[in-house]
Amino acid sequence: MDADQADTVRDHASALLSHQPGFITWTPFKGVEDPNERVDLVAWTDHHSARLAAKVVGNAAEFADFRGSVATVTSMGHYIDPSLDPQPVVAGSGIGLGRFRLKSGVKESSMRAAYAAMIVRHLKHQPGWRRQHLVKLQDGTFIDLAFARDQDHAEAICAVWIGNVDCEHSLSMIEPVSMEFGTII
Repeated sequence: MDADQADTVRDHASALLSHQPGFITWTPFKGVEDPNERVDLVAWTDHHSARLAAKVVGNAAEFADFRGSVATVTSMGHYIDPSLDPQPVVAGSGIGLGRFRLKSGVKESSMRAAYAAMIVRHLKHQPGWRRQHLVKLQDGTFIDLAFARDQDHAEAICAVWIGNVDCEHSLSMIEPVSMEFGTII
């Protein structure tokens, strides 16, 4: 297989892999002296997701062409940089921006506890979720900043709030003002 064919197969494998849970990004490198030499740096949200994806790439039929494009593997390993954010928010990431006020009689501390529980128990387990931040403005309005892999994931995550006990509990404490989606540029 020539270098151009290998690039096509590699791009296809990258697109397939991007749908695996915990996927962040795949950075392909080519050799400077020999364009057939390759290094692939694939970032995952956690070690467990990386190991599961390695099994998929190693065994699934849809990755057979990619496996066939590799003549030899010099090394493969899992590494961690403890200073890096495991859920990066970068250009192309999606954002959901929800504005709300507390319902009359609801304590801010109660809403914040429900919000934190909703993130830990539900939202952080959704495909493509990156992080969530709560902002309180001077006028008492709150902004929920939800970051995801892309805008489609941000919208999909928002759509699964209804029917989830933790999300419903959090929503029961607020008066929604607006909900908007976008992409970080």
